[in-house]
Amino acid sequence: MAVSTAEAGCTNRRECGMSLLPLSDAKKPGRVEVDFDSDWKFFKQGMPGAEAVNFNDHSWSTVKLPHTWNGLDGETGAPYYRGPAWYRRSFVLPSGHGGDPEKQFYLYVEGACTTAEVYCNGMPVGGHVGAFGGFCVNLTPHIRRSERNVLAIRVDNSPTDLVGPLSGDFNMDGGLYRHVRLLALDSLCISPMDDGGPGVYIKQSKVTRQHAELEITAMVHNAAKTKRTAEVGYRIMDADGAALLTGAGEVPVAPGKTVAFVQRMILKNPHLWQGRKDPYIHRVRVDIYDAGRRTDSLTQPLGLRFFELDPDRGFFLNGESYPLRGVCMHEDRPHKGRAVSDADLRQDVALVHELGANCVRMAHYQHAQASYDAADKLGIAVWAEDGLVNGVSHTDVFAENQKRQLRELIKQNFNHPSICFWSLFNELGNSGPHRLGAHLVAELNAVARELDPTRPTTAADDQSPSNPVGYITDVVAFNRYPGWYGGKPSDFPGILDSIRKVVETRAPGRCIGMSEYGAGASIFQHESHVVQPNPGAYWHPEEWQCVVHEHAWAAIRNRPWLWGTFLWVMFDFASSGRHEGDHPGKNDKGLMTRDRRTRKDAFYFYKAQWTDDPFVYITSRRFVCRPEAQTIFKVYGNCDAVELKLNGRSLGKQPGADGVFIWPQTELTLGANRVEAIGDKGGRTVTDVCSIVFDPRAPHHATYR
Repeated sequence: MAVSTAEAGCTNRRECGMSLLPLSDAKKPGRVEVDFDSDWKFFKQGMPGAEAVNFNDHSWSTVKLPHTWNGLDGETGAPYYRGPAWYRRSFVLPSGHGGDPEKQFYLYVEGACTTAEVYCNGMPVGGHVGAFGGFCVNLTPHIRRSERNVLAIRVDNSPTDLVGPLSGDFNMDGGLYRHVRLLALDSLCISPMDDGGPGVYIKQSKVTRQHAELEITAMVHNAAKTKRTAEVGYRIMDADGAALLTGAGEVPVAPGKTVAFVQRMILKNPHLWQGRKDPYIHRVRVDIYDAGRRTDSLTQPLGLRFFELDPDRGFFLNGESYPLRGVCMHEDRPHKGRAVSDADLRQDVALVHELGANCVRMAHYQHAQASYDAADKLGIAVWAEDGLVNGVSHTDVFAENQKRQLRELIKQNFNHPSICFWSLFNELGNSGPHRLGAHLVAELNAVARELDPTRPTTAADDQSPSNPVGYITDVVAFNRYPGWYGGKPSDFPGILDSIRKVVETRAPGRCIGMSEYGAGASIFQHESHVVQPNPGAYWHPEEWQCVVHEHAWAAIRNRPWLWGTFLWVMFDFASSGRHEGDHPGKNDKGLMTRDRRTRKDAFYFYKAQWTDDPFVYITSRRFVCRPEAQTIFKVYGNCDAVELKLNGRSLGKQPGADGVFIWPQTELTLGANRVEAIGDKGGRTVTDVCSIVFDPRAPHHATYR
């Protein structure tokens, strides 16, 4: 390792100085990245010989990435296809590329579920085992520089005990469901082969409001046949691109080797990344030179921040109390499954921001770069999670693969300032013979601590707080569902206090969070006198979800020792094993519908708790036809007071409590009724209006489509 010292980012290559240039620009210095998302031929079946150059794929369908073969069958509730499929694509290098013998060619695949085998011109060039991490393969030995080239990728999402997750309450959508790109690099470059990571890693060892100590590592690779001396330049820039601090050094690199070159810097008076209040992002650019000629350049994000957890006072960001209150989230859309666009992912994080949440648990696997990038920019703290779910397979192959998946998660996302936690598992012990794997969790914890000692490890534990597996990670959080999977909503305070009592007895000073809680809800199902439903049945009235979350929040807000709370879940999502609610194959605990078109009532309850921009919202508005004249109106809002009008007549103002305003006995008139809520906050007036019909013939349990 070469080290240089001086004193004084974005991992989405599409936005950070790694331009998607056409291959005709091959003679330009530095790296060239080419979008390879289009013009793939696809066949949903195993096919011997499909890797061959002259294989006839004319009858195959043509698809564009991201792509999954489970976008439709994975959302019906019936078994969905889990097996092999093939993708093929051809391309030609222009003469500029083909004539440069020093040029190296790599294929970067951002996600392939679950295993992938890559062939270039009929020859195997590598692959990947794991559904969620990106990977890179070297095409150079088999590339045809002046002829047509053929890529073939066999992807297989068959169930296996060798790769986690072994099971889960979500679908394992097969396919090339994230982006693929071709990299053309100089023989002296920043390595693209470091567990799929960017090859540049920025460690914030000591950050205060006065200075930031940084350690910037560049993995310098020499693909040439002779020894090279790399000149490595570093530049820390502000958000506008102005240089704040620079550094440089040299490192010899033997043929075919990769060397870690480290630059240590101190930046005075840094502008901190302040979460939602001020998500300020610097940039770090690393340039590689060979005898004065720039051969590579890469830019990464740098959000300078420091945080700590206190067992009594919770989470602190940059020295200030910053209780983490937010949601969990899956990657999933109707008819797309997990093969979502970057715009979809940015919209998801924007909706989390609209809710007022300041954190998100990206469950139960590594998410796409676009999601972490959006969280960086909007100031949403992230719990990033490894794909170890429900249980373990007690084999060396499984253990090594899980450690590799964790390395990929950490390296590929190391530079995201939003990420504050590495989560090692979710609900171990839920899959029959695949029981708790404490030994494997301990090994994973050691891997995480070695790769990144600056972020704490955590886990989502559904076991008893006395179970030792919950004490391996640095901090812990628990999944609990009173009011849904047994118990009553009023059990929340007792459950939380009981957990804390046990944990304090076993490990005094240990920080505790809540990683899941919630209830299902259908926007089509309503009842006038709501009672706790059977979670496994078809009836999930929207009103009950509100009851559960109101009780949960009342318990959470009075317990500042909870370092983080993450409700389950932000959006409804596909889960083929579920047969409940208004649609089979769906987990309906979301605050929003799966298509992102409808915010459920509970969405507005949390918006009332977490946002300041004035609003009011009349709940149960989708219960449009009611059988009783006497009804209760409930309004959510963040106003100082709310007035309710029925058919133009004022029913009075309510001061509200915790964002909830209730008019308990309201007399509807026969037929249509106009309901208007008028809120006031700081001199601003906001309104909400809906229509309710009173019809004595209407059912007490109503379904609307």
